[in-house]
Amino acid sequence: MADPAFDQLSATTLAELREDVLIDSFFVDTATQRKLRASGALDDFAGGLFMQTPFMYDRVNGGAIAPGSDVTVTQKNIVAATAFVPKEYVEQVPLNLWQTNVLNNGPAAKVKWVDMYMTNAVEALNTDLGIDFFRHGQNISNSNRQIYINGLAEVCNDGVTNGWDGNLFTTYGGQTRNGAIGNVLNSVPIWLGDQSGNTGQITYKPLLEAYLNCVQEPDFGVCNKALFAYLLERQETKQRFSIEKDVSIGVDGIKVMNAHIFVDKLCPSTKYGQLLPSGLSQTTAVQPSTFTSASSGISSISNLPSNTTINPGEIFFWMRSKDWKVRPSVDDEYNFNFTPPIRSQSNPDLVVMFLKSAINFYCTQPRNQYQMYGAGY
Repeated sequence: MADPAFDQLSATTLAELREDVLIDSFFVDTATQRKLRASGALDDFAGGLFMQTPFMYDRVNGGAIAPGSDVTVTQKNIVAATAFVPKEYVEQVPLNLWQTNVLNNGPAAKVKWVDMYMTNAVEALNTDLGIDFFRHGQNISNSNRQIYINGLAEVCNDGVTNGWDGNLFTTYGGQTRNGAIGNVLNSVPIWLGDQSGNTGQITYKPLLEAYLNCVQEPDFGVCNKALFAYLLERQETKQRFSIEKDVSIGVDGIKVMNAHIFVDKLCPSTKYGQLLPSGLSQTTAVQPSTFTSASSGISSISNLPSNTTINPGEIFFWMRSKDWKVRPSVDDEYNFNFTPPIRSQSNPDLVVMFLKSAINFYCTQPRNQYQMYGAGY
């Protein structure tokens, strides 16, 4: 230990520290959640065993007939439903009262620890939801994520073609795809790479085709920074990508047809996923991994080679905001609120608060959403 403990300068001069200024070098902003909030997707969940959404999957019998001919009348089932359950997310805020009430107090406390930890918890919860939104919330082979929200990976699937995370989702909202309801809950993932599983080029052609594959046109697209840059680097003979502001959320994006494409820094990225803080999510990887595609049954629309090692590269999603539901619980305990401080039974200085949310995200019409993956330049 140095002797004296303080040199002459440090013993007589205080450090300069601005009031209530704390630089956030960890969390990132996300355009997807902002767009969903602005579009009216928020729909409070007031209780029940699950969130049920009926949908029409067939038509009544009918058509042209010869005049005067008899017809056989039968009643058909034309309506089914999807169902989703709320998922619980909790952020932990432990506080040492000796530190927060005695030391980090008064004029010397330029940054209040309690405010700092509570702000961090809110950012953490939004980040967890933002990252999990691109994944799934099912218990399937080699991937049990049933405690997580039901995200885009399972929405943009047809039950027979691997999505960007390598998974097949034969059901959505508990309803079997390609069975009695046919393909009305299907969305075919589009592969942008070559037939050897390597990444390929993103051009205007597949971007437009995926847009038109949506039964009802999407109003926005999301991708990571790498794919956004690749799009800006592309020039077509008759059209160039232009940057326009979506006034509903105040974010600039690439305008294609009637949709804006935004950067979402939490969107899975092979290139930029490794640049995000390693602890941004404690449960979900931001960077995609290679996988082996299905050996048979893959949709020919997807261009995905069968039984091949696939490099997911960079991922893109078309979305129609009107089809989405964000369902937080109306209960005060579980609606993005902090619990009162709970005292430890063994440590007189320790209390803990929990930021809790009961929530789920789901899509009422997967056929209006599309994913593309495998872009590398």
